[in-house]
Amino acid sequence: MKRRPKSELIPVGDIITTLLTDGTLPYKQDDVEIWRVWKEVVGQTYAENSRPSKIRKKQLTVTVSDSIWLQELTFFKEIILEKLNTKLGRKAVDKIDIRVGSR
Repeated sequence: MKRRPKSELIPVGDIITTLLTDGTLPYKQDDVEIWRVWKEVVGQTYAENSRPSKIRKKQLTVTVSDSIWLQELTFFKEIILEKLNTKLGRKAVDKIDIRVGSR
């Protein structure tokens, strides 16, 4: 982004482009794909009770609706990890951390 006088407004598009390309965001732009494929990877029932909430340094945090789903996803998290990376075509996630919280 080029230097502008402090009084000049910066177009939102310039700000977004800078955020996506300068490493400011705590995730890679390609990692956004995780949210798009989540339902396909885990299935309808799991997707209704869980959601990816953040990714940082290849650790995906998943929020579930209650402790029953925490236990269920914990049991299958290695399978989910493998299916997710396969679907994305790359090793985007090394670890899944599952937490109970508001979806």
